[in-house]
Amino acid sequence: MTSILPPGVGQQAFDAALQAFADVVGDDGLLKSASALKEYSDPYAFAADDVFTPSAVLLPTSVDQVSAILGIANQYSVPLWAVSQGRNLGYGGGAPRVRGSVVVSLRRMNRVLEVNEECAYAVVEPGVSFIDLYEHLRAGGHKLVVSVPDLGWGSVVGNALEYGRGYTPLGDHAANHCGMEVVLPDGKLFRTGMGGLSRGNSWHVYRHAFGPSLDGLFMQSNFGIVTRMGVWLMPTPEWYLSGSVSVKREADLAPLIDIVRKLLLDRVIENYPVLANPLTVAACSSTRDRWYQGEGPVPESVIEDICREMGIGRWNMRFALYGSEAMVDAQFAAVTAALSRIPDVRIDGRRYKGDTPPDEIPPMDRSQIGIPSLDILAAVKWRGEAGGHMGFSPVSPLVGQEVRRQCELLRPIMNQHGFDYMGGILVSPRCTLHILEFIYDAADEGQVREARQGCKALLKAAAAAGYGEYRSHLEHMDDVARMYDFNDGATMRLNNLIKDALDPNGILSPGKQGIWPRAMRPRQCTREAAS
Repeated sequence: MTSILPPGVGQQAFDAALQAFADVVGDDGLLKSASALKEYSDPYAFAADDVFTPSAVLLPTSVDQVSAILGIANQYSVPLWAVSQGRNLGYGGGAPRVRGSVVVSLRRMNRVLEVNEECAYAVVEPGVSFIDLYEHLRAGGHKLVVSVPDLGWGSVVGNALEYGRGYTPLGDHAANHCGMEVVLPDGKLFRTGMGGLSRGNSWHVYRHAFGPSLDGLFMQSNFGIVTRMGVWLMPTPEWYLSGSVSVKREADLAPLIDIVRKLLLDRVIENYPVLANPLTVAACSSTRDRWYQGEGPVPESVIEDICREMGIGRWNMRFALYGSEAMVDAQFAAVTAALSRIPDVRIDGRRYKGDTPPDEIPPMDRSQIGIPSLDILAAVKWRGEAGGHMGFSPVSPLVGQEVRRQCELLRPIMNQHGFDYMGGILVSPRCTLHILEFIYDAADEGQVREARQGCKALLKAAAAAGYGEYRSHLEHMDDVARMYDFNDGATMRLNNLIKDALDPNGILSPGKQGIWPRAMRPRQCTREAAS
């Protein structure tokens, strides 16, 4: 018997539901022990905080099992929380928004269903990680590159559904999926796009169909459970160049951004560059006490020491070029000429054949050619072995003064709450995703609580300045949803209409992205409501 019950569900009804779930997934597919549930709680919450804790975990292995689970949940009014791998750790991991929900983890649905080399795509189930897909392509001898994020253990499907990013020319993962299979909240199966044809042959090569394109309904939503997806891949290039740029002064960020925007729009650079500040770079290879043992944020003088000792700039950018040897050389010359207008800029480039074995490529150059790793996990230990982090991710136009304005607005707020400004800026041709990390010692309750408060302060300041957040921790989903307030909250009104139509019993992932079922909607959206 579990000690946690879903809200509004009595013990007898819940026991009956668990037995019905076990009949579908088997005893090994139903987890109830405290140790198993811990893996599906917020991994970086303070140990005594159990707000985002499930009552049980289900591990289906097929679409039919997912459909049956939804039928049982509707019968017994048991809220579910669907995750693919549940590795989105800085945003709550596999934990449910509502305490006592039953987590549906799709980790055991881990098959690569198809690889099409001619049209450069794969079809995967949600339990397939980036590492899994990479190894599958290598084992099959496929000359294809998968776009990977910084951490390779996450789900290819789940990352796309959360608008995740990688660093190849296909790095906008949400824009480079094609064709979903979805189990709707009533248990019925649906396929997007050309998948609507029972004998279709273009499901994973053409994203649309006849009529509205519905794929977006299932991204960052609780309108269905995606059970397979097509993902576009990049043919292995003849040559690959990993480039790096560093600028010496904080004020150089604006001209760097403006030059890079033109290079991206002119398609001289076709991948998705990323910028990092000195503390972010230092955290990947050292801990905070290596540089500073004092209270409060790391001082400017120490940051200067880090730059000097590590040979890095105040902003450091990574980019990549792909193609024939002559093409890569010409593009690198154009990049160098454009960026050389910034005083004291440093530009480096390292070339590799496209099929160079991974152990012959330094770790810093791997992700841009689709080689996954877990290296960046080291940064979580910046303030101690029991490292934790909470992400804050606002968007900005790719305009130099706008990006710098956002940094200057948000950095002091992090510092005021006692946190170092750990900034990573994911660059697209027209916008940036500014990934700020509150890195703390998860064994220190004060630091954990201060991170929450600091994140709320960032939200308030960003909203007032017109910066929306594109993803958030469970803790702040309602706050972020309220930021989208045009026409008295027209976005949420439409989301609510869709939720009520597709999920009238409100059993699928209540509260995700601030979208609540009708019965929970009048409640105040706070931590107390979530529990």
